[in-house]
Order: sequence, then structure tokens, then C-alpha cells
Amino acid sequence: MTTTGRQAPEGLNPNKEAGDKFFNALISTIHKSGRLDKKTMTDMEESYGRLSDVGERYRYLVKRYRELRLALIESGNPMEAQLVKGRESIAKTSYYWHFGYLSLAFWSWLTGPSGLKHFGLLWFSMVFFVFPTLYWIGNFATPITFTTPMTIVDYVYFSFCTATTLIYGDVVPSSFGKVIAVIEGLCSYFGLGLLFWTLMERFNEEI
Repeated sequence: MTTTGRQAPEGLNPNKEAGDKFFNALISTIHKSGRLDKKTMTDMEESYGRLSDVGERYRYLVKRYRELRLALIESGNPMEAQLVKGRESIAKTSYYWHFGYLSLAFWSWLTGPSGLKHFGLLWFSMVFFVFPTLYWIGNFATPITFTTPMTIVDYVYFSFCTATTLIYGDVVPSSFGKVIAVIEGLCSYFGLGLLFWTLMERFNEEI
């Protein structure tokens, strides 16, 4: 198989099959919504079939999903538009992931229709598992107001206080823990900003 005059990399066939499944789901959705006549749908299928490059097929697929979503919003069908947006987001994330755009795949994963769930899972894992483990392994937190040895619960408490900026002064980072605490704080600020941005996007779509 060739793509735009060059030999296709190995492993593209599974990506093509996944793209074809997304496209068939798109055709089925359009058919159920009644947004396009049969001739237009046939033209879409032929245009998609003429694209030999798998990446171009994914881009065409995402574009058509977006057009359908906007058409549903304009026609006063926000619930159907939200479902289409979910499929559009999955197709977009798959394209980024399969073709090596990992940072964009991660961003699409966080900002898609299920982004709030993904954000919650990621934030919970980092605050209550990843960072406490780092503090615990290196003993990178020092108690100030008590003399008993730090337990894993204390490290989880310190991680939560760092992420939420609820600093009481009873535990402070030490040594390399200061760098880890700064990284955790920045990640938390970024995550909260992304959370509010996603909520505003959802609110604007529902108006």
C-alpha cells in the first residue's frame, strides 16, 4: 500500500480499519439524523474512498464530524450534537495517537466530552498516589509541629495541601522535595485552569 507516492509505514492497516469504523459510524449517524440526502452521502463515501493516505482519511473524517455537529447545533439539537462531538473527539484523539502527535492526543483526551472524567482521574492519581509516593520514597517532607515519623498518610496530606495551596506550615518540603512541590503546584494550577476552561466550553455549547 502506498500513501501519497511513498511507501506506507508498517502498522497503518489497523489505523485504516479503525478510521473506516469511525466513518461507517458517521454515515450511520448522518442517516439517522436525516441531515443529508442519499446522493450527498454517496458522494461523501466516494470522496473518502478516494483518499489513499490514512492520515488524510482521518482529517476528512474529523472535518465531516465537525460539520455535522455544527449543523445539529444550528438546527436546535444540542443533545445529538453532543453525541456527535464525542465521536469527533475519539476520531481526533485516535488520529493524534496513531500518528505520533502525543501531546495533541493528550490535550484532546483531556478536553473532549469525557474530559472532566479524565481530568478527575488524572488529578486524583497524581495528588493521592504519584506525588505522595515521590515524597515518601525520598523522604522529601519534614514535619515542623510534630516529632513522630512521617507516615504515608502524612505524605498524602502534604501532597493534597500542596496541590490545593492549603499550606498550614506543619509539614514543609525538604531537599529535592522543594522541586517536586513546585512541579505539583504548577500541575495543579494548570489542571484547575483547564477544568474551568472545559466547564465554560460546556456552558457555552448548551446556551
